[in-house]
Amino acid sequence: MNHSSQAFASIAEEALQLTQEALSHYVFDRNEVYYTFADKSIVPTFLTSPMSRREVNTHQTFKNLKAEDLAIFPAFGASMSFMRSKFARDVNDKDGGVHILPRVGLSDEIRLRDVDDCPHAQVGIALGINEDENFLAGLLSRKNLQFVSIDIAHGANAAALEILGKLRALGVEEGVILGNVGSVEGFLYAYWLMKLSGFKSSIIKVGVGPGSVCTTRINTGVGVGQFTLLEQIYRVRQELGYVDTQIISDGGVNTAGDFVKALAYSHGVMMGKFFASGSFEENVLVKDNGQLIGVHLYGMASAMVTEKRNYIEGSQQTLKSFHQNAQEATRRLREGLQSAMTYVNSKDLSQFRSSVRFATNSHASIIESGVH
Repeated sequence: MNHSSQAFASIAEEALQLTQEALSHYVFDRNEVYYTFADKSIVPTFLTSPMSRREVNTHQTFKNLKAEDLAIFPAFGASMSFMRSKFARDVNDKDGGVHILPRVGLSDEIRLRDVDDCPHAQVGIALGINEDENFLAGLLSRKNLQFVSIDIAHGANAAALEILGKLRALGVEEGVILGNVGSVEGFLYAYWLMKLSGFKSSIIKVGVGPGSVCTTRINTGVGVGQFTLLEQIYRVRQELGYVDTQIISDGGVNTAGDFVKALAYSHGVMMGKFFASGSFEENVLVKDNGQLIGVHLYGMASAMVTEKRNYIEGSQQTLKSFHQNAQEATRRLREGLQSAMTYVNSKDLSQFRSSVRFATNSHASIIESGVH
């Protein structure tokens, strides 16, 4: 075992001990029902002063790779192969969200070019655990790069220590997203992996299996309802004082209302299907006589993406209903959030999280909430 391997093994062991210690101080029901976004609704309260929805502040502040405060609209594009520089430019346009550029099936040269192809857009990029140091150095020199996202299916994983070590060696202390985690235990372990690796703050991505083209829960049996998972992790963060980390909810968003609910227990929301539009890559757009009529969606483990016959954690679907472009999708998210905040007397996201209260929906109330 070389020096680095010994150091990583030591961090992994200490992270386990600190996770177990934290769990001994926090009691939660491991057998409770885990709900999805559709199962919950926000209870409206009151508005103490006349306030237009345009007056509320929908920005969330994150630390970027340069350790600067970055205030953004907290919508993140998922690192899917058909959401690249075109999408990144569109979603960030006019005070929009931030896209995490993909890595699967792309050479290092193409990945760098994708960042360069959106010089005026704030972007992030997905990383694997075996990235080349020269590639990382070149990547970090890009001024518009705000985040890197360590993109592995099971983020509560000591295997991430190698890429974490490379980033720290290049001077990175903030702006790193690690995911995905699917439990309180996983959240705590991922937190300590980053903390013990020397990061001043961290961003942890939450969600195993809620994505519309993800079949992890079907084919592996792994994963729980996204709403309750977020609620549990956010409360652990608050009650145990892990406030030097932020949470990104990944998956399960079908409507702007789902985005709003996710933000009650997270600082940002990652989406793929919701953004389906003409801002996606040409090879997934379905056209009839030149008119856009649909979009093909593929999970990251699908054959189209990996060029392998591996559908264990990915599937495909075709959407006939979608947004015209990413700007339209972002506008709908913003307007939904603005309205929701006025329903619970909140002028910013921090106030929203402290004010919001949820009710559990019956099957009939779920039907009632839609067009019927």
